Amino acid sequence: MIDAPRCLPHTPHTTRFSNLPSMNDPTEPASHIESSGEVAEAAAPHRERWKTIGNMLVAAWLIFVVGGLFYTWNILDPVMGPSVQNLVTYSMLLVTFFVLLIWVAVLSPLPRKVAWALATVFFILPGAALAASIESIHWTGDMEAVVRFRWEPTLEERLAAYRTDNASEVQAPETFETPLEPSPEDMLNFRGAARDGVITGPQLSENWEDGAERELWRRPCGEGYSSFAVLGDYLVTIEQRGDREAIVCYDAATGAERWLHDWPGRFEEAMGGPGPRSTPTIHDGKVYALGALGDLYCLTLADGDPVWDVNILRDNGLTSPGAVDELINADWAMTGSPLIVDDMVVVNAGGPEGNGLVAYDLQSGERVWQGEGLRSPEITPGSRNRASYSSPMLVELAGVRQIIIFDGVGLRGCDPTTGDQLWFYQFDEAGGDPGVINVAQPLLFEGDRVLISASYGRGSAMLQVENSDSGWSVDMLWDSRHLRSKFSSPVAHEGYIYGLDEGIMVCLDAETGERMWKNGRYGHGQMLLTGDRIFMLSERGEIVLIEPSPEGLRELTRFEVLPGAKTWNPPALVRGVAYVRNHVEMAALNLCAE
Repeated sequence: MIDAPRCLPHTPHTTRFSNLPSMNDPTEPASHIESSGEVAEAAAPHRERWKTIGNMLVAAWLIFVVGGLFYTWNILDPVMGPSVQNLVTYSMLLVTFFVLLIWVAVLSPLPRKVAWALATVFFILPGAALAASIESIHWTGDMEAVVRFRWEPTLEERLAAYRTDNASEVQAPETFETPLEPSPEDMLNFRGAARDGVITGPQLSENWEDGAERELWRRPCGEGYSSFAVLGDYLVTIEQRGDREAIVCYDAATGAERWLHDWPGRFEEAMGGPGPRSTPTIHDGKVYALGALGDLYCLTLADGDPVWDVNILRDNGLTSPGAVDELINADWAMTGSPLIVDDMVVVNAGGPEGNGLVAYDLQSGERVWQGEGLRSPEITPGSRNRASYSSPMLVELAGVRQIIIFDGVGLRGCDPTTGDQLWFYQFDEAGGDPGVINVAQPLLFEGDRVLISASYGRGSAMLQVENSDSGWSVDMLWDSRHLRSKFSSPVAHEGYIYGLDEGIMVCLDAETGERMWKNGRYGHGQMLLTGDRIFMLSERGEIVLIEPSPEGLRELTRFEVLPGAKTWNPPALVRGVAYVRNHVEMAALNLCAE
């Protein structure tokens, strides 16, 4: 007989789970609660300890911010000007916002729900609403933020609305007058006939308290940082109109639009925003203008009809290898204004090593010569364009007619008939690739001396150019950190140099480089010299009249014309009328003395 299997008695395994409450034992819940309370009581000191540490870190950060901001704005003298101070300030304030948010939500002694409610109401919701309301942020030359909100009409919408409301102002081509022969008071070039900022014209009034009454007209314009070329009543500039660049001619007397010629193209970067940078040139009934992406156009001045065009980057092989028509442009676009030399128009295409001048025939647009840097450029993936942002100038040095160009590598003189380099002075030691950002126009002095100046920690140098039987030579006479020209070009008057050192006016002795004085913050504005007066357009849109003197700043009068924080466009001054613009609007004011 087979024995039936027997069930072994069940032994409960209570030891492994002895700390868990039992559903059948009424005494277990009390034991568990007591145990949990002990754990919570044991963890409380740890939480308090971490809160204490967190509060100490928050307090330390706030003390650091207060001390850091005081040092930044009262003690620090940054070589790059207020841009460093502004960036430090923005960074500290942003971090402080999140530090306070964490303190309110996590570290404050308030109950958890109350703390998060306060954090939501005072930090999270306002922060999210502010971020969502911002359409774009652009920056001034000193890295001050210029914010445009979503509810504001865009600059393009404002311009379109103005053109719609004033459609009748556009003149028919047959009503245009024949362009006049140029006079010494016309301004056909960037910064005047010699591109040195010296303007011929009548005496200006020294009292602009009636500035509003002096205004002849005002209107919106397209974006960009071009100045004006002026001949008689023809006022020509280049703008951004949507996704197209446009050469626009206005009536200088009324501001009415005469004609427009546009083409597809839009350059945009975070600091400056969109738009072309160079200034058109008027010559022999034609307009020559260079767009930000390298499109060089020749148009008739009378009606804006195209004569020829060429892209100077593509035409000179400045395209990325392996990419489909990817242009190798300068970081902040093509900026140099076209220069007329004999029967050629000369522009600076740049290149990986600079030395990139190129000349085109005025009538046909056919290329005449290339600078040495364009004849066989070594283009590799990642190549950068070192054209920099100054414009070529036709000068005479050491008895030799030549073109000088202050590019992204340094200052060089070139033969105007062939483009061959005559001499060179390197001026990029303070920077890496692509080197110092050279923008200011060189300034010539008697005795074959040339002043060059750049910002970003570099400064100024006075050079002596010589030509002897042994060849060309360039020597530095003096070097100074007292004039660091970022966007603006200096002017010279009676042996002294007047310029903007990181936005502050300075006067230097041209012989020694000694600083005579430093005073008056005008931002990264632009200046011209007319007679014995300096005409300044400040970065904040004020026109200022200054009497140049080595004794100190003598500001005679000022008037705000273009409200805002960013006016980078050089002004034009013709027959006592100031033509000013920025990337928003333009205006004309009669500043002649009574």
